[in-house]
Amino acid sequence: MPRAGELDDVVRLTTRRSWALLTAVLLALGAGTTWAVVARIESTVSLDGILLAGAGPTLVTAPASATVASVSAVVGRPVAAGEVLLTLQGEDDDDAVTVTSPVAGILTTLTARPGTQVKGGATLGVVDRADQRLSALLLLDAGQPAAVPAGAQVRGAGLTGTVTRVEAYPLSTAELAGRYGIGRLPGHDDDRLVRPVLVDLGVSAWPGATLTPIRLDLIVGAERPVDVLLGGGR
Repeated sequence: MPRAGELDDVVRLTTRRSWALLTAVLLALGAGTTWAVVARIESTVSLDGILLAGAGPTLVTAPASATVASVSAVVGRPVAAGEVLLTLQGEDDDDAVTVTSPVAGILTTLTARPGTQVKGGATLGVVDRADQRLSALLLLDAGQPAAVPAGAQVRGAGLTGTVTRVEAYPLSTAELAGRYGIGRLPGHDDDRLVRPVLVDLGVSAWPGATLTPIRLDLIVGAERPVDVLLGGGR
């Protein structure tokens, strides 16, 4: 049978352990309460889109209806602003017009071929501008009830960015593709109405980045856990 001194030691040990356990529980509850009040749970929307160098590639267009006489540039090669890309021949044999690159960059597309007849304003080629920041054009469904303010944050695929502009009116994906001199947007076979969201990704664009398909998460809001539990939120 334990002696009185031994019983006192057991009581003291049990008491210390109880207080330690109680303290740990209270600390955990306090940390949980702090997290519920201070922390934020983000609400995100995943959007598909494409990467761009700056605001996107620059189109090279025909100044007037004519026939392509010769082509000087090579697709995939750098071109300087003002460099001759091709020569057009008008109805008068003496009426030759040179078409130059409007910007410095990489000639990514050249649809014109010698002997081809083109109309005024027709797209002859596409130049991806050099020394531009990387951006993303995200496609928000026109019917999606999500207000996207300038300055909203975006992340995904190892990138983070900030929304710089949201188109005021919906466009079809076919119209958007036409802006960049292509038949359709990469990864988007269907023609649907979207509201384009332009995002600055804060890094320099690399050669060939333009028109690369991408999916990013748009942060549309945040709530405190306590508000979610109480059925509120903001």
